[in-house]
Amino acid sequence: MAEDTSKPADNAPDEDTSLVEETPSNDKVRSINRLGIGTMAVLQIIFTFSSVILLNYLSCTKHQRYDLSQHKDYSLSNRSQTYLASEEVSARSTPVKMVALIKQQSPYYLRLRAQLENYKRFANDHLDLEFVDPIRDPQRAQEVSTTYQRNLTEEMIIIDARTETQLEERSEEESRIDLATHVRTVPVKSLFIEEMDRYNHSYISTWRDEDLLTTYLVSAIEGKPRKFYFVVDKSQIDDKAEGTPAWKTFQQLLLMQNIQLAPLQISTTQSIPQDAEGLAIIGPSFDLDEREIKTLSEYWDRESSAIFITLDPEAKLNNLKRFLREYGITPQDNRVISVSGNQTLTATRAIFNQGPTVNKDLAFQATQFDGSTSSLEVASNDDRLNIRNITPFPLIQAAEGWWGETRYTEPNPTFDPREDLGTPKGAPSETPVPVAAAVLRGLENNDRTINLTSRMVVIGNTDYLKPNNMREELTHFTNSSLNWLVGRENLIGIGPKPVTNQKVTVQSAHKSFIDQLVLVFMPLFALMIALVLWNSRRS
Repeated sequence: MAEDTSKPADNAPDEDTSLVEETPSNDKVRSINRLGIGTMAVLQIIFTFSSVILLNYLSCTKHQRYDLSQHKDYSLSNRSQTYLASEEVSARSTPVKMVALIKQQSPYYLRLRAQLENYKRFANDHLDLEFVDPIRDPQRAQEVSTTYQRNLTEEMIIIDARTETQLEERSEEESRIDLATHVRTVPVKSLFIEEMDRYNHSYISTWRDEDLLTTYLVSAIEGKPRKFYFVVDKSQIDDKAEGTPAWKTFQQLLLMQNIQLAPLQISTTQSIPQDAEGLAIIGPSFDLDEREIKTLSEYWDRESSAIFITLDPEAKLNNLKRFLREYGITPQDNRVISVSGNQTLTATRAIFNQGPTVNKDLAFQATQFDGSTSSLEVASNDDRLNIRNITPFPLIQAAEGWWGETRYTEPNPTFDPREDLGTPKGAPSETPVPVAAAVLRGLENNDRTINLTSRMVVIGNTDYLKPNNMREELTHFTNSSLNWLVGRENLIGIGPKPVTNQKVTVQSAHKSFIDQLVLVFMPLFALMIALVLWNSRRS
């Protein structure tokens, strides 16, 4: 038997060893650049620190607040902003000073502080603001009480609009007059309305702080209130059967504009007083005779005269209508109505016209005049009036679908294009129906003569002034009309809106469930999510 003598070569490489040796390693150990990482960390810290300093600097020097509430409840209205930027405030050599004597623990402190800071910001440093806590700083509170001669029986805001001359040393009598004329005290309790909840706990339901603060600010700067005379012997003053009379609402609106309403009997007056800023004829029930029309005409012929008239469609006012027709406004013997099915509608829907200064911020807005309304004919393009520098123009016109019905006493009225004017559905042509108009005598666009112009506002409805009929947009319109009549263009526009707080009552069982949901279940849910994420990353 042959013996196998073949032997493997001594230098034959082992199979596993050769496999390892033939596969070269491509991985290289990289050293950690600790210097670079440290440098980046230091740079990031420096950049973050510098950004924080820069943002704080910008927030202090370029402070800007944003009101993100739906109705801008924490912003000043355009009217207040315009007045604070006007010359009445900005041209003063001595800034207006406001001193708020309010306790810091009061529930309304933060709201009033933010609101007063808004006034200071929009006044561009022409208003000084100081907060004094009578509890924490009784010494300063006593100094304020002595300076302004006020008893600190309640929290208040003092507005001091005295000029530099009036702040100098003067006699005791002069100082007393200056304090009474140019210093106003606003009780904090008057800035809001409180109500009781079901548990007899009081809470603030409505804020009207901006409205009153702006009113008192205007009053302090102007000093003595302006005076409007009200012709009392041509209107029904005490009509208790109809509730609160319209002139009462008109008087309240005047007071909010720092205008005093004084009674005047035109039947016994030979001339309108020289201190009259304006004349008001509210819902006259009786016509003026020839002598009274002459007295009215003499006043209108003065420079800077102003007349505000609301008409009662039921009254027969032939002489007054003839006076108005002479200046381009002719009240019509009709009723502005509309028809829906078999029902006749008398609560006139109307639209504010675009263009007139009186309608600033109100153009194309809709409103409604409750009660009876008569239309007005406005001679806007009458050459005879233009030669005399008399410009009548409409302010409010009836909405589409409404017309001036001349046969308003008959049942089932229908639009007759031969007699009626308006824009009913299906009318061959649209003819606007003005329900409020104005007259300007003089040149309003000339700086030298703007203060010499005479102005008149005529409205074909008086019932809208009654408390139950007064609407927010009509309140703004009336206020703007009054300020336009007395030459306060910087107070024309939409004023502040009351801020209403709604208190939600939650039963004890529901409150307990909400507490458990917020304090227990929601944190546990967040913790469970965190544990799931941690476990998934760990695996």
